[in-house]
Amino acid sequence: MLYFLLRLFSSLPLVMLQGIGAAIGLLTYFSSSRYRKRLNENHRNAASIAGFKPAPWKVAAESGMMFADTLWIWRHPKSSIDKVTVANLEQIIGLAKNGKGLIILASHLGGFEIVPRFFAAHIKATVMYRPARKPWVNELMLKSRQHSQIDFVEANLGGVRKMKRALKNGEVIGILADQVPSKGDGVWAKFFNQYAYTTTLPIKLTHKNEVATMFVSAERLSFGRGWEIKHHLMSGGYPECSVMAATLMNQFFEASILSKPNQYMWSYNRYKKPSGSEPVPAG
Repeated sequence: MLYFLLRLFSSLPLVMLQGIGAAIGLLTYFSSSRYRKRLNENHRNAASIAGFKPAPWKVAAESGMMFADTLWIWRHPKSSIDKVTVANLEQIIGLAKNGKGLIILASHLGGFEIVPRFFAAHIKATVMYRPARKPWVNELMLKSRQHSQIDFVEANLGGVRKMKRALKNGEVIGILADQVPSKGDGVWAKFFNQYAYTTTLPIKLTHKNEVATMFVSAERLSFGRGWEIKHHLMSGGYPECSVMAATLMNQFFEASILSKPNQYMWSYNRYKKPSGSEPVPAG
């Protein structure tokens, strides 16, 4: 029933769905003190470091639009691709189809759900995801994300093996690399001048397979016009030191977020300490 209702809801025009999403985002912000506190703290800390003007209510509205974007992309897989604009498209397609493999790294910015579908329009993609805590949410997510050219794999040992296999086959792999990993799978690295437990998987995959890494974001355009995909090809590779490498990766994400800071998911608990992980460094 819920799946049917969400599909019905997502059948609305994108601009209308985003408007409803913005209203839901604002309602959540003003009704949940816990949600509001985390969003305000993360957003204002980044604003003080990076120098942009804090606008938490706009962030709340954009977060609701992010949910709306996701539903619309799931419901309209082909039409959503038509709403994507991207510069240097030939460069992206060439890298994706050169047979050497390509690592795509994204963050929770704008319409991030469109990124794997965009690449899947040109080549098979393997995308890592973290299962939802509630089984019914996870089932709904997997059912909605089904795509003939995308293999969604869990963030576990089996998923890592599939990612390695995909790279050896010269395919594209995708990771939301601003998610907090489990203990032992990351290091403490600065993110907007605060220590955040940061995944080292993309770094290890790059070192082992010697493949190119591209940072990709999908900025939301106004009035339901879709999304602008921006990309930055990493040159020179990562440093050998895992902390330095993770810090460099976070800096790439910071740069993309600062382009549209209100579109980032500041309510995400990015600075949490995973159970059993080493203590947060001092300073």
